[in-house]
Amino acid sequence: MEIHEIKSRLTLQTVLHHYNLSPDKNHRLRCPWHNDKTPSLQIYPKTNTWTCFSTNCKAGSGDQIEFIYQMEKLRTGNTNKHEALKLATKLCAGEKEKSLINTFHELQQKRVLSAERYRKADLTDLKEQLKKHHPI
Repeated sequence: MEIHEIKSRLTLQTVLHHYNLSPDKNHRLRCPWHNDKTPSLQIYPKTNTWTCFSTNCKAGSGDQIEFIYQMEKLRTGNTNKHEALKLATKLCAGEKEKSLINTFHELQQKRVLSAERYRKADLTDLKEQLKKHHPI
């Protein structure tokens, strides 16, 4: 998978979820790369980018892959861009799998609803036919 494919498929929200990070309603969170008392990390969901506005932060700003790289560097102390790309690819594949599973569940639910509608329609038709042929 090429880098531009990963970036187009993988949202920053998915990456944040992977690291159990949840931005507030203004798309901010406390920066994981420095001691942060108030949220200084701004998330831009539309562009899948982020920026830390603290002067104490060396992470700066970046995209989904840079976020993974910075988090893995913090977590393991020893990572490189290639490792970050491998994890991004796995997360991307996981999102595709979730999407397929969700689509399957939606189709299954529609099938069940359709079957219920047909059953109700059949019962209604049966009741009407009984009324016509056997009036009470």
